[in-house]
Amino acid sequence: MTKSRYRSTYHRPWDIPWVRSTLLLCLTLLVVAMVIEGFARLNIYGKMLMAQRSRDRPLKRIVMVGAPPWLAAPILNSLAAEAVQFTISNPRHPAYAAELRNPLNGKILQILARHFTAHPSQGFNAWIKRVNYVRRVWLPHEQIIEISCQYRRPAALVSVGGSYYLISPRAVRLPGTYAPIDLPQLAWLMRISGVAVSVPSPGKPFSAPGIKLGLKMIALLSGHAYSSQIQSVDLANMYTNVPPTTPKIILKTRFGTQIYWGLPPGKEGFYEVPASRKLQLLHDVYQQYHRIDAGRAYLDIRSDEVLVPRTPPTTQTGQ
Repeated sequence: MTKSRYRSTYHRPWDIPWVRSTLLLCLTLLVVAMVIEGFARLNIYGKMLMAQRSRDRPLKRIVMVGAPPWLAAPILNSLAAEAVQFTISNPRHPAYAAELRNPLNGKILQILARHFTAHPSQGFNAWIKRVNYVRRVWLPHEQIIEISCQYRRPAALVSVGGSYYLISPRAVRLPGTYAPIDLPQLAWLMRISGVAVSVPSPGKPFSAPGIKLGLKMIALLSGHAYSSQIQSVDLANMYTNVPPTTPKIILKTRFGTQIYWGLPPGKEGFYEVPASRKLQLLHDVYQQYHRIDAGRAYLDIRSDEVLVPRTPPTTQTGQ
Protein backbone atom coordinates (compact mmCIF):
# COMPACT_ATOMS: atom_id res chain seq x y z
CA MET A 1 0.00 0.00 0.00
CA THR A 2 1.45 3.29 -0.99
CA LYS A 3 1.47 6.41 1.24
CA SER A 4 -0.64 9.38 0.28
CA ARG A 5 1.17 12.09 -1.54
CA TYR A 6 -0.90 14.74 0.33
CA ARG A 7 -0.63 15.64 4.09
CA SER A 8 -3.93 16.19 5.89
CA THR A 9 -4.76 19.89 6.46
CA TYR A 10 -7.50 19.24 9.02
CA HIS A 11 -6.96 20.85 12.54
CA ARG A 12 -9.13 21.23 15.61
CA PRO A 13 -10.17 24.92 16.08
CA TRP A 14 -8.53 25.30 19.49
CA ASP A 15 -5.27 24.12 18.11
CA ILE A 16 -5.03 27.34 16.15
CA PRO A 17 -3.16 29.97 18.31
CA TRP A 18 -5.32 32.97 17.49
CA VAL A 19 -8.51 31.01 18.11
CA ARG A 20 -7.19 29.80 21.46
CA SER A 21 -6.29 33.40 22.45
CA THR A 22 -9.72 34.63 21.44
CA LEU A 23 -11.45 31.95 23.48
CA LEU A 24 -9.30 32.74 26.53
CA LEU A 25 -10.09 36.46 26.21
CA CYS A 26 -13.82 35.78 25.95
CA LEU A 27 -13.68 33.54 28.99
CA THR A 28 -11.84 36.26 30.98
CA LEU A 29 -14.36 38.91 29.96
CA LEU A 30 -17.20 36.60 30.95
CA VAL A 31 -15.71 36.07 34.43
CA VAL A 32 -15.13 39.82 34.89
CA ALA A 33 -18.68 40.57 33.80
CA MET A 34 -20.06 38.02 36.24
CA VAL A 35 -18.00 39.51 39.10
CA ILE A 36 -19.17 43.05 38.28
CA GLU A 37 -22.76 41.93 38.06
CA GLY A 38 -22.42 40.10 41.37
CA PHE A 39 -21.04 43.17 43.13
CA ALA A 40 -23.77 45.34 41.62
CA ARG A 41 -26.49 42.99 42.81
CA LEU A 42 -24.85 42.74 46.25
CA ASN A 43 -24.72 46.52 46.48
CA ILE A 44 -28.38 46.83 45.57
CA TYR A 45 -29.25 44.19 48.14
CA GLY A 46 -27.19 46.00 50.79
CA LYS A 47 -28.92 49.27 50.02
CA MET A 48 -32.30 47.59 50.33
CA LEU A 49 -31.31 46.19 53.73
CA MET A 50 -29.94 49.53 54.92
CA ALA A 51 -32.99 51.37 53.65
CA GLN A 52 -35.18 48.94 55.55
CA ARG A 53 -32.97 49.44 58.59
CA SER A 54 -33.23 53.20 58.22
CA ARG A 55 -37.02 53.01 58.02
CA ASP A 56 -37.12 50.85 61.09
CA ARG A 57 -34.74 53.16 62.99
CA PRO A 58 -35.12 56.71 61.62
CA LEU A 59 -32.79 59.58 62.54
CA LYS A 60 -33.98 61.11 65.80
CA ARG A 61 -31.21 63.12 67.42
CA ILE A 62 -27.86 64.86 66.99
CA VAL A 63 -25.91 64.85 70.26
CA MET A 64 -22.54 66.15 71.47
CA VAL A 65 -20.69 63.38 73.34
CA GLY A 66 -17.61 63.33 75.55
CA ALA A 67 -17.85 66.99 76.59
CA PRO A 68 -15.83 68.13 79.64
CA PRO A 69 -17.83 68.70 82.84
CA TRP A 70 -17.06 72.42 82.97
CA LEU A 71 -18.79 73.07 79.64
CA ALA A 72 -22.32 74.28 80.35
CA ALA A 73 -25.26 72.24 79.05
CA PRO A 74 -26.82 75.23 77.19
CA ILE A 75 -23.62 75.53 75.14
CA LEU A 76 -23.76 71.85 74.17
CA ASN A 77 -27.45 72.15 73.30
CA SER A 78 -26.69 75.18 71.15
CA LEU A 79 -23.92 73.30 69.32
CA ALA A 80 -26.27 70.39 68.65
CA ALA A 81 -28.90 72.85 67.43
CA GLU A 82 -26.29 74.37 65.12
CA ALA A 83 -25.68 70.93 63.61
CA VAL A 84 -29.43 70.49 63.05
CA GLN A 85 -29.68 73.94 61.49
CA PHE A 86 -26.75 73.26 59.16
CA THR A 87 -27.95 69.85 57.95
CA ILE A 88 -31.67 69.30 58.38
CA SER A 89 -32.86 72.94 58.18
CA ASN A 90 -30.33 74.43 55.78
CA PRO A 91 -32.16 76.54 53.14
CA ARG A 92 -28.98 76.90 51.06
CA HIS A 93 -28.43 73.14 50.93
CA PRO A 94 -31.84 71.42 51.15
CA ALA A 95 -30.31 68.11 49.99
CA TYR A 96 -28.34 67.84 53.24
CA ALA A 97 -31.44 66.65 55.11
CA ALA A 98 -31.88 63.56 52.93
CA GLU A 99 -28.14 62.91 52.86
CA LEU A 100 -27.96 62.95 56.65
CA ARG A 101 -30.78 60.42 56.91
CA ASN A 102 -29.18 58.16 54.30
CA PRO A 103 -27.33 55.48 56.29
CA LEU A 104 -24.87 54.90 53.43
CA ASN A 105 -23.83 58.54 53.07
CA GLY A 106 -20.65 59.21 55.02
CA LYS A 107 -19.67 62.33 53.11
CA ILE A 108 -22.32 64.44 54.81
CA LEU A 109 -20.77 63.55 58.18
CA GLN A 110 -17.42 64.94 56.98
CA ILE A 111 -19.13 68.11 55.75
CA LEU A 112 -20.79 68.53 59.15
CA ALA A 113 -17.46 68.08 60.96
CA ARG A 114 -15.77 70.72 58.81
CA HIS A 115 -18.58 73.19 59.41
CA PHE A 116 -17.80 73.61 63.11
CA THR A 117 -14.13 74.47 62.59
CA ALA A 118 -14.56 76.43 59.35
CA HIS A 119 -17.10 78.83 60.86
CA PRO A 120 -15.81 79.55 64.40
CA SER A 121 -17.53 82.92 64.74
CA GLN A 122 -20.96 81.40 64.18
CA GLY A 123 -22.94 80.70 67.34
CA PHE A 124 -20.89 78.80 69.91
CA ASN A 125 -18.62 77.10 67.37
CA ALA A 126 -15.48 78.78 68.74
CA TRP A 127 -15.68 76.51 71.79
CA ILE A 128 -14.71 73.63 69.49
CA LYS A 129 -10.98 73.31 68.97
CA ARG A 130 -11.04 70.08 66.98
CA VAL A 131 -13.66 67.54 65.85
CA ASN A 132 -12.64 64.02 66.82
CA TYR A 133 -15.34 62.21 64.85
CA VAL A 134 -18.94 62.35 63.59
CA ARG A 135 -20.63 58.95 63.37
CA ARG A 136 -23.98 57.18 63.24
CA VAL A 137 -25.09 55.08 66.18
CA TRP A 138 -27.89 52.53 65.81
CA LEU A 139 -30.25 52.08 68.74
CA PRO A 140 -33.08 49.54 68.89
CA HIS A 141 -35.70 51.91 67.44
CA GLU A 142 -33.73 54.92 66.20
CA GLN A 143 -30.44 56.16 64.87
CA ILE A 144 -28.56 59.18 66.23
CA ILE A 145 -25.61 61.25 65.07
CA GLU A 146 -22.82 61.52 67.63
CA ILE A 147 -20.32 64.41 67.47
CA SER A 148 -17.18 64.16 69.60
CA CYS A 149 -14.96 67.24 69.90
CA GLN A 150 -11.97 68.67 71.71
CA TYR A 151 -13.00 71.92 73.37
CA ARG A 152 -11.15 75.11 74.24
CA ARG A 153 -11.18 75.78 77.96
CA PRO A 154 -11.38 79.33 79.36
CA ALA A 155 -8.16 80.55 80.97
CA ALA A 156 -8.93 84.20 81.80
CA LEU A 157 -11.20 87.19 81.28
CA VAL A 158 -9.94 90.17 79.29
CA SER A 159 -11.29 93.59 80.25
CA VAL A 160 -11.72 95.95 77.29
CA GLY A 161 -13.80 99.12 77.40
CA GLY A 162 -15.99 98.03 80.29
CA SER A 163 -16.80 94.65 78.75
CA TYR A 164 -15.22 91.27 79.42
CA TYR A 165 -14.24 88.46 77.05
CA LEU A 166 -13.30 84.86 77.71
CA ILE A 167 -10.01 83.65 76.23
CA SER A 168 -8.34 80.25 75.98
CA PRO A 169 -4.76 79.47 77.12
CA ARG A 170 -3.64 80.30 73.56
CA ALA A 171 -5.34 83.72 73.68
CA VAL A 172 -8.21 82.64 71.38
CA ARG A 173 -11.38 84.58 72.07
CA LEU A 174 -14.32 82.41 73.10
CA PRO A 175 -17.97 83.22 72.36
CA GLY A 176 -19.84 85.79 74.39
CA THR A 177 -19.50 89.33 75.68
CA TYR A 178 -19.92 89.78 79.42
CA ALA A 179 -20.93 92.79 81.47
CA PRO A 180 -19.86 93.60 85.05
CA ILE A 181 -23.15 92.11 86.26
CA ASP A 182 -21.99 88.71 84.90
CA LEU A 183 -18.69 88.70 86.81
CA PRO A 184 -19.92 86.93 89.99
CA GLN A 185 -20.66 83.85 87.87
CA LEU A 186 -17.10 83.99 86.48
CA ALA A 187 -15.32 84.75 89.74
CA TRP A 188 -13.23 81.59 89.43
CA LEU A 189 -11.34 83.14 86.51
CA MET A 190 -8.59 85.74 86.87
CA ARG A 191 -8.82 88.85 84.73
CA ILE A 192 -6.37 90.71 82.53
CA SER A 193 -6.81 94.48 82.59
CA GLY A 194 -4.99 97.59 81.47
CA VAL A 195 -4.18 96.34 77.94
CA ALA A 196 -5.18 98.46 74.94
CA VAL A 197 -6.30 95.87 72.41
CA SER A 198 -8.82 95.41 69.62
CA VAL A 199 -11.31 92.63 70.23
CA PRO A 200 -11.23 89.89 67.54
CA SER A 201 -14.22 87.82 66.51
CA PRO A 202 -14.85 84.54 68.37
CA GLY A 203 -12.40 81.86 67.33
CA LYS A 204 -9.64 84.37 66.52
CA PRO A 205 -6.66 85.09 68.83
CA PHE A 206 -5.85 88.35 70.58
CA SER A 207 -2.70 89.71 68.97
CA ALA A 208 -1.53 92.18 71.64
CA PRO A 209 1.63 91.06 73.51
CA GLY A 210 0.04 92.20 76.79
CA ILE A 211 -2.54 89.41 76.53
CA LYS A 212 0.17 86.77 76.27
CA LEU A 213 1.99 88.32 79.23
CA GLY A 214 -1.22 88.31 81.24
CA LEU A 215 -1.80 84.64 80.45
CA LYS A 216 1.78 83.85 81.48
CA MET A 217 1.24 85.60 84.80
CA ILE A 218 -2.05 83.80 85.40
CA ALA A 219 -0.45 80.42 84.66
CA LEU A 220 2.34 81.31 87.12
CA LEU A 221 -0.07 82.36 89.87
CA SER A 222 -2.58 79.52 89.45
CA GLY A 223 -2.58 76.38 91.55
CA HIS A 224 -1.44 77.98 94.82
CA ALA A 225 -3.39 78.13 98.07
CA TYR A 226 -3.78 81.88 97.70
CA SER A 227 -4.69 81.89 93.98
CA SER A 228 -8.41 82.40 94.61
CA GLN A 229 -7.66 85.72 96.35
CA ILE A 230 -6.08 87.23 93.21
CA GLN A 231 -8.72 88.91 91.11
CA SER A 232 -6.81 90.42 88.19
CA VAL A 233 -3.43 91.13 86.64
CA ASP A 234 -3.21 94.86 85.85
CA LEU A 235 -0.81 95.73 83.04
CA ALA A 236 -1.70 99.43 82.71
CA ASN A 237 1.84 100.51 83.69
CA MET A 238 3.51 97.95 81.43
CA TYR A 239 3.13 99.82 78.16
CA THR A 240 3.05 103.44 79.32
CA ASN A 241 5.69 105.94 80.46
CA VAL A 242 5.76 105.79 84.25
CA PRO A 243 8.51 106.62 86.77
CA PRO A 244 11.10 103.84 87.20
CA THR A 245 9.95 103.13 90.73
CA THR A 246 6.36 102.46 89.62
CA PRO A 247 5.56 98.73 89.49
CA LYS A 248 5.00 97.52 85.94
CA ILE A 249 2.64 94.69 86.95
CA ILE A 250 0.13 95.01 89.78
CA LEU A 251 -1.97 92.16 91.17
CA LYS A 252 -5.37 93.24 92.38
CA THR A 253 -6.99 91.16 95.11
CA ARG A 254 -10.59 90.35 95.84
CA PHE A 255 -10.33 92.53 98.94
CA GLY A 256 -9.79 95.68 96.86
CA THR A 257 -6.06 95.78 97.71
CA GLN A 258 -2.95 95.55 95.55
CA ILE A 259 0.25 93.52 95.28
CA TYR A 260 3.15 95.28 93.57
CA TRP A 261 4.62 92.48 91.46
CA GLY A 262 6.95 94.53 89.27
CA LEU A 263 8.70 93.37 86.11
CA PRO A 264 7.61 90.37 84.00
CA PRO A 265 9.01 86.93 84.91
CA GLY A 266 12.49 86.50 83.51
CA LYS A 267 13.01 90.25 83.01
CA GLU A 268 13.94 91.21 86.59
CA GLY A 269 17.71 91.48 86.09
CA PHE A 270 19.50 93.14 89.02
CA TYR A 271 16.56 95.36 89.90
CA GLU A 272 14.11 92.88 91.42
CA VAL A 273 14.05 89.42 92.93
CA PRO A 274 13.09 86.60 90.51
CA ALA A 275 9.54 85.37 90.12
CA SER A 276 10.23 82.25 92.20
CA ARG A 277 11.18 84.45 95.18
CA LYS A 278 8.06 86.57 94.74
CA LEU A 279 5.89 83.48 94.81
CA GLN A 280 7.62 82.35 98.01
CA LEU A 281 6.98 85.77 99.61
CA LEU A 282 3.29 85.53 98.71
CA HIS A 283 3.19 82.03 100.20
CA ASP A 284 4.81 83.21 103.44
CA VAL A 285 2.41 86.14 103.81
CA TYR A 286 -0.58 83.91 103.17
CA GLN A 287 0.60 81.32 105.69
CA GLN A 288 0.96 83.99 108.39
CA TYR A 289 -2.10 86.14 107.75
CA HIS A 290 -4.38 83.83 105.70
CA ARG A 291 -4.65 86.74 103.29
CA ILE A 292 -2.37 87.44 100.40
CA ASP A 293 -2.28 91.17 101.26
CA ALA A 294 -1.70 90.74 105.04
CA GLY A 295 -4.69 93.00 105.56
CA ARG A 296 -2.84 96.03 104.16
CA ALA A 297 -3.77 98.40 101.33
CA TYR A 298 -0.84 97.08 99.33
CA LEU A 299 2.24 94.87 99.51
CA ASP A 300 5.47 95.42 97.59
CA ILE A 301 7.23 92.12 96.84
CA ARG A 302 9.81 93.40 94.37
CA SER A 303 12.67 93.21 96.88
CA ASP A 304 13.76 90.43 99.20
CA GLU A 305 11.64 91.89 102.01
CA VAL A 306 7.94 92.55 101.84
CA LEU A 307 7.24 96.27 102.01
CA VAL A 308 3.94 97.47 103.46
CA PRO A 309 2.39 100.90 104.05
CA ARG A 310 2.77 102.50 107.46
CA THR A 311 -0.96 102.35 108.07
CA PRO A 312 -2.05 99.52 110.42
CA PRO A 313 -3.64 96.35 109.04
CA THR A 314 -7.37 96.36 108.30
CA THR A 315 -9.75 94.44 110.54
CA GLN A 316 -11.47 92.48 107.79
CA THR A 317 -12.24 88.82 108.31
CA GLY A 318 -9.33 86.54 107.59
CA GLN A 319 -6.55 88.82 108.91
